Amino acid sequence: MAPKRLRLDASLPSTQASKNSPVALTIADPSLRAGRSRLLELPAELREAIWIHTVTEWAAPRTVPDSQHPMLRQSPVRLDRFNRPLPAAITRVSRQLRHETLHLYYELNQFELWRPLFWANDWSFSTLIDWLTQLGPRVRWLNNITLMYKHEAELEYDIEEALREVGFAFGKQGVISSRRELRGPGTGGWQGRQAEDH
Repeated sequence: MAPKRLRLDASLPSTQASKNSPVALTIADPSLRAGRSRLLELPAELREAIWIHTVTEWAAPRTVPDSQHPMLRQSPVRLDRFNRPLPAAITRVSRQLRHETLHLYYELNQFELWRPLFWANDWSFSTLIDWLTQLGPRVRWLNNITLMYKHEAELEYDIEEALREVGFAFGKQGVISSRRELRGPGTGGWQGRQAEDH
């Protein structure tokens, strides 16, 4: 004997079980029963606009002078040996969404890592090298990598050129920039924290 089916509208109060109820309309909607997504039925241009806001890392809104509305500002994705954030969750929902969103995640976000030291004999322990190796061919999607450093001497070698020479195929020139990261008392940095590649 087959198990009894529960009728969802039977357990709802009569005011919600009418034909015009959003619950009744949702249950009766054939697109939901068929496993279709109305979001994926939107034109590609609209979906991409939604994906851009979804995959970009945002900082807390700030209020702009002479404006009533707070403005979002992009926040960098910081990677180190203890912090390897995954791409936005939407990139892992389905194959179609991964195809439509993963490249946007890497193209639109700014990634911050510590600059590997040129005098270290083995760069394979560097978070940067490990991360780029894991990305594989997706390296070509990267547009904005900021390498943090402590001392001017670390800038002696062009890391982007060195990475190209060993096979990391960035999609364009000028993907990597550098920024001095001040640490210590009175600098607003993470006092007492050691740099992960240093």
